[in-house]
Amino acid sequence: MAEEEDYMSDSFINVQEDIRPGLPMLRQIREARRKEEKQQEANLKNRQKSLKEEEQERRDIGLKNALGCENKGFALLQKMGYKSGQALGKSGDGIVEPIPLKVKTGKSGIGHEASLKRKAEEKLESYRRKSHMKNQTEAKAAEEFRMRLKNKQDEMKLEGDLRRSQRACQQLDTQKASLLPAFSFGSKVFWPPV
Repeated sequence: MAEEEDYMSDSFINVQEDIRPGLPMLRQIREARRKEEKQQEANLKNRQKSLKEEEQERRDIGLKNALGCENKGFALLQKMGYKSGQALGKSGDGIVEPIPLKVKTGKSGIGHEASLKRKAEEKLESYRRKSHMKNQTEAKAAEEFRMRLKNKQDEMKLEGDLRRSQRACQQLDTQKASLLPAFSFGSKVFWPPV
């Protein structure tokens, strides 16, 4: 059986490839990146445009050109008194630019986007209304809480004043050496309860 190589021996460790550190490696990387960028630019220039892009470009070019006298619709407008560049309408305050063309590219039906927009606006309005009502109820609850707290404090203050006055009456009566209150109105006594 052949002797196995010792991976920790000098003969195995010292065998290395000649790798130059630093600058030459960076230059190679930089050159590779430049070549890659040039290749991408060339691909973009040579890339064929999709059918949609070509159609859009042709449409834009066609819409930029003004109608000529050979167009039957434009000729009819001229017979009725329209001049090129003039606003539409009897008073001349109508639109000057043609109504923009909107090509529908989605699969949803006509009016679907408007319906979605309307529903979103209704949802937003409902949210605002609920938020406003919630804020109002919170403000009302806070105000009621403040009023209850104030009433409770006023009541406690009145009870304290009553107790102090009852004690004062009792002290004055005891100084006169009377065992019962001097005045009593039915069940109400001026002395504090025992």
